[in-house]
Amino acid sequence: MTTDGSDFLSAIRKELDRNRLQEAAQMLVHLHPADIAELFEALDEPEKIRLFGKLDVDTASEVIAELSEFSREQILAELTSQRLGEIVDELDSDDAADLLASVSPEMAEKVLASIDVEDSQEVRRLLAYDEETAGGIMQAELMAVPQETSVAETINRLRQMGERLEDLANIFVVNSRNQAVGQLSLQRLILADPGERISRAMDATFHPIPVDMDQEEVARIFQKYDIISAPVVESDGTLVGRITIDDIMDIVEEEISEDVLRMAGTHEDELVYGDQIWKISRFRLPWLLTTLVGGLLTGYLLWLFKVALADAIVLVTFVPVIMALGGSVAIQSTTITVRGLATGGIDLQRLGRTVYKESRVGLVMALVCGLILGIAADLWHRNPALGLTVGLAMAMVILVASLMGTLVPMIFQRLGIDPAVASGPFVTMANDISGIVIYLSISTAFMRYIVG
Repeated sequence: MTTDGSDFLSAIRKELDRNRLQEAAQMLVHLHPADIAELFEALDEPEKIRLFGKLDVDTASEVIAELSEFSREQILAELTSQRLGEIVDELDSDDAADLLASVSPEMAEKVLASIDVEDSQEVRRLLAYDEETAGGIMQAELMAVPQETSVAETINRLRQMGERLEDLANIFVVNSRNQAVGQLSLQRLILADPGERISRAMDATFHPIPVDMDQEEVARIFQKYDIISAPVVESDGTLVGRITIDDIMDIVEEEISEDVLRMAGTHEDELVYGDQIWKISRFRLPWLLTTLVGGLLTGYLLWLFKVALADAIVLVTFVPVIMALGGSVAIQSTTITVRGLATGGIDLQRLGRTVYKESRVGLVMALVCGLILGIAADLWHRNPALGLTVGLAMAMVILVASLMGTLVPMIFQRLGIDPAVASGPFVTMANDISGIVIYLSISTAFMRYIVG
């Protein structure tokens, strides 16, 4: 927070400490819901719950949609079904479905029974879809007109119902079977001849989204075609909802956070569980234990080569730099590959091309780093054979690490496993084992020249 934000937070807390809840809520009336949500994130759990209880329904519905999952869970745990029903009644159908998915089925049923029947049916329909598909992120509120409608009639309809639709960018066109056949931007609608049929003014080269499409693929389509709004359709083309660009921004943030957490060897649920130490530890420990096993295997390999190390103890001084550089290269390659797979920039159908490119990049890095380390070893210990050994080992370790960082995520993707799980501790373990084997094998082969 800025200094002004910190002062404002302190003022809010003073009012809460004095139990002046109404005055604290009144201080928020001129803030944007996103700013109020940011302030809530800085409050303690009891403060959040008390202050949220004093927000009017309109503000509460806007704020709860902006809160983090962690803060939302804290507040929802204390809301009555009546209060939650009032909030849900103010939300768009997609936000309402997301909110009710966070509470118990019994609470959700009570809320759905308390709101308008038509709204309840829309939310129930959205709740039936997988939350990570187009159906799970779409909203039911949209504007669709028959293709025989005129432009003038469409504008009149828009005036009648436009206030009930937020972020309206496109009007969808349907046939007699309610199948999407095109769409029309507001700009195109306004510029069209009032007497023209909507079927002649519409854009027939639109991009309908299948209701069961994964949300990551939906985001890729929006990015590829610069879409700000798209219709969602059933397998037969029936129009069932729409997705807007703000939904896509939420997906992108969610997927990036998920991938980063997995690459670190943890899980997105850690953010939800807050200070629940045992649950957080449960997410981190499996990958840390993987690293522990890898470390023990590396130590065992060093033990197997103890005779060689005893004969040339100088070799030990280069283990850290070889392991560190190999690990860095592996993580770099893995990160680039995981990102490419996530954005569609890397296609498994062109696997050979990607591997060939990374091989050349790895070879350049291997030659440069191997040459520098070899020269450094020679100058340091006045031993050309040592310099050659260390330089060659460094080059081989980097080349293998580069290929491993590229291939492992692709293999995971081919097996249907999220490639992000191949990063972090797993790649580190595999690289440490392969790196120590390469280094000590080459050192053993050149031992008589090093000690001679």
